[in-house]
Amino acid sequence: MPIINHKYGKILIIFCGLILCSTSLVKLQQKQLKLKFQTKEKNSYLEQEEHLQTAVNLQKNLPSFDFDNLLADWNYLRFIQYFGDGEAREVTGYSLVTDYFEVVVDKDPRFTQAFLSLSSANSLFAGQPKKTVELIDKVLESASPDLPGYPFFLWTYKATDEILFLGDLEAAKNSYKMAAEWASMRDDDLGNEMANRYLTTVKFLASNPDSTDAQIGAWVNVLNQAQDLKTQQHAIDELEALGVDVSITEEGKIKIKRPDRA
Repeated sequence: MPIINHKYGKILIIFCGLILCSTSLVKLQQKQLKLKFQTKEKNSYLEQEEHLQTAVNLQKNLPSFDFDNLLADWNYLRFIQYFGDGEAREVTGYSLVTDYFEVVVDKDPRFTQAFLSLSSANSLFAGQPKKTVELIDKVLESASPDLPGYPFFLWTYKATDEILFLGDLEAAKNSYKMAAEWASMRDDDLGNEMANRYLTTVKFLASNPDSTDAQIGAWVNVLNQAQDLKTQQHAIDELEALGVDVSITEEGKIKIKRPDRA
């Protein structure tokens, strides 16, 4: 077995130590660079959110010079881009969904297909179902059963929010009745089928007056999907108002305890 010279052995030990030290230093620098990049990226998303907020606020107050439909289309596309940027929404949440919704309603209240997407996003992700119902009510003042697509869905989306989030079964029954009426005006197999389905739902709601479980399930869904603290707190407040005990574990997991039934 060869014997390593003492002098070279010391050099080898020092060399190995330098390698280990360099490796640790590189890892530390990589960690610092990653943290710096994440902080920079987060700040960039927050700045972007501020710019978008300023832009959409300007559109609410400036005249459109007879380009209402074009502005509605453009803002709907901006909403899709905004909503689809998952990385940014993990940082900022979905608060601007409501603003885009308001602008599109104001510029083109007959843009039915856009409102179906906006209403779901505003209720589920932005956590603003009450505002969704208000905006859909405004839309329905200008909408009619003969619009292209499936305008009767406006009533059913409204009814969903009224049941699941607001707990207003009387309003929901009326919405489903209107949806059935609009669907039947299509005078085709699809319209008749949907009208019968909606009328069946009205009967079901009449015989099941307690929507608490459905509301709890809806708000739990919002809480699980919420990325920003404002939406999370809003969902927690609504759940606690329904008698639900909400707690956060040390690992950051959400625990839900439903109210005891008598």
